[in-house]
Amino acid sequence: MILRNLDEYKLSTTKQAITSFAGLPLLLGMARSLGLEEKLNALPLKKRERGYTSAETILTMIGLLQTGGVALDDVSLLRGDEGLRVLLGELPAANTLGDSLRRYSATAVYRLGKIQLGTAAMVIRACKMKAVTLDMDSFFLESQKSDVEMNYEGLWGYNPVAVTCAELMMPMAGLFRPGAASPMANLAGLLERVIKALPGIALRMRSDSAGYQAGVVRVCKESGVDFTITVRKDEAVMETIRAIPTQAWKSYDGGAWENRKTEIAETAHAFGAADLPAYRMIVLRWLKEQPELLDKDPYEYHAVTTSYDNWTAGLVLQFHRTRQHGSENVNKELSGGFGLSKLPCREMMANAAYFQIALLADTVFVALKHLALPESWKTWTIKTARFRLIRLAAVVARRSRYLWLKLSPAYEFRNVFEDARWRILGLGAELADV
Repeated sequence: MILRNLDEYKLSTTKQAITSFAGLPLLLGMARSLGLEEKLNALPLKKRERGYTSAETILTMIGLLQTGGVALDDVSLLRGDEGLRVLLGELPAANTLGDSLRRYSATAVYRLGKIQLGTAAMVIRACKMKAVTLDMDSFFLESQKSDVEMNYEGLWGYNPVAVTCAELMMPMAGLFRPGAASPMANLAGLLERVIKALPGIALRMRSDSAGYQAGVVRVCKESGVDFTITVRKDEAVMETIRAIPTQAWKSYDGGAWENRKTEIAETAHAFGAADLPAYRMIVLRWLKEQPELLDKDPYEYHAVTTSYDNWTAGLVLQFHRTRQHGSENVNKELSGGFGLSKLPCREMMANAAYFQIALLADTVFVALKHLALPESWKTWTIKTARFRLIRLAAVVARRSRYLWLKLSPAYEFRNVFEDARWRILGLGAELADV
């Protein structure tokens, strides 16, 4: 590469309609094929005499997040894109988007969450999946907004929780909670909603220690969903672990703790609820690097409880560890890739609506990957898609009563782009029957 001096270039303008986001209509076309426009316009929001519909404001925010915007003010780049204006029409301004978010009540946010869950369930059925692994995990979003609360670690922000589909790396449903909320709060109800949205599909669930509660296990038991859950080491659990006979501990080499000499054992532990049986608990232990003054126990412990009685202990632990590739990576994608690292409003309910919109933006992107793009593209993150597909330069022109999107002949993925466009156009009828 030869780097030329900036003074060798001449800067000018053109009257041609040019866009820097030629791939964005593919994503918004997928949103339309998923039936989002009609559903979003049915949200119970206070109607305005004139202006943009709720679908127009939400789809604009979805497009903003998918193109990499990190603040509502970034919509000015989309509004100033002449080619995009020809393709999509006039887009709402940043203050309009902010005003629309502040119109959300708790009921409207709940309904928006139902649309997100229904859309994710539609994608799973469209992919003809017979079995799904649900991962449940919370993540913390630091913020300096005026309404934030401090969590138990002394951090200020919000503490949302999401249930994800591990196979598609897709959010299913989520709750936006204040920072001071317990990590265990509302998990059973959220999980139950997701399970009910997927009738006829074999489900299994994984969770961190926040899911170690009778309510979550009861939902799994009543729904016939197998589970693995990290055990929260309270006093009752530690008494059970310390009661394991010495001869029951065996050497274990699972590969996850390479620098530790670990041992494994099994026991059973009950939640104390009359309607729940005692479940299998698999325990790992290793010597502490430095003994503690008040705690005389020489070992550190990691425990997983499970409903799988026919799996080996090693298989249970291996399956549970891969949770990191499901929920944790989706949470990273949401916070880093879809704008949740910077929330737009000072009001809790407005940010809760924005959270659901971010989930929906991710779900539409996952639908595009799995229903319209090649097999090798299904592992892409939104960052990769932006570089190769979304932030794509093109000329937009009208000629012979047609609208033309003119890509560079050197664009490597032109055939993929065109195939995806026709695939999306045909999806509307298919998804209506899903």
